[in-house]
Amino acid sequence: MTGPAKSTTGNGSICRVIEVHGILVTVELDGGPVRCAPRPGINPYPVVGDRVLVTTGTRPPRIDSVLERRGVLARWRRDASRRSSGSATEHVLAANVDHALVVVSVANPPFHPRIIDRYTVIAARGGVGVIVVLNKIDLERPRPDLAEYRRAGLTIVEASAATGEGLDRLVCCIEGQTVVLTGPSGVGKSSLVNALTGSRSARVGGLGGRRRQGRHTTARSSLYDLGGGTSLIDTPGIRSLGLAGITREELSALFPDIDETGHRCRFRDCTHDHEPGCAVRVAVRSGAIPAGRMETYLRLLHDEE
Repeated sequence: MTGPAKSTTGNGSICRVIEVHGILVTVELDGGPVRCAPRPGINPYPVVGDRVLVTTGTRPPRIDSVLERRGVLARWRRDASRRSSGSATEHVLAANVDHALVVVSVANPPFHPRIIDRYTVIAARGGVGVIVVLNKIDLERPRPDLAEYRRAGLTIVEASAATGEGLDRLVCCIEGQTVVLTGPSGVGKSSLVNALTGSRSARVGGLGGRRRQGRHTTARSSLYDLGGGTSLIDTPGIRSLGLAGITREELSALFPDIDETGHRCRFRDCTHDHEPGCAVRVAVRSGAIPAGRMETYLRLLHDEE
């Protein structure tokens, strides 16, 4: 797990964060990992992928500030005691990311399209592209139909961490980029990390519970240098990915065909769900907008768990 060489300023060294485990933050400094202490009250708190200003004259070295971020993958948490979107808080998972590799599986755990829907929304909100990785294609199970996502312009890579099938194409898709590997527990993210890094550095777990959900096997976020300017960030699995804090207008903008057609609706604030005079529902009935795409929009609009 290494990052790029540090750069220096008159006030310290600029380093990349390569691991965060609770309040413990590790950066690459002088060619190796160094545990640092973020200064009290630092805001925002460092996450993996951040570029930070480090003062080396202290023991341990001190992280004084986080440089401006680009390409942020974040989830939103709502205050359980309130229901307004203003009560939602952002939890950044990784920073300075080009693409999110959203990992789903053929089976074990079962494939759920809303996982892709939700990650696509939060990635786009943070300026991050999406590549869908369908893992476990070695299993003798029918593969889910991902044609709708291909039509929407998403890159789909079908792969098997167990056999190595499809990994060459995945490597080509992420070459020279910083990508974050994410998705629900149990889909094989740790196995993909091990396959891509050629190591056994990520712990691999099975499925547990009556619903055969994945067990969390990655307890910390870590960055791996794959060489050639390619970096891979691994994050703990997420079992619940709410969309609190994302407005209807922001959601609509991620569906340009629905958004454009919506300008012809009778009501300016039409949700395209039940209102009379909805041009979007007319377009769905005529086939101008695919019914599956409308179902995706409505799933996200109502934030169904």
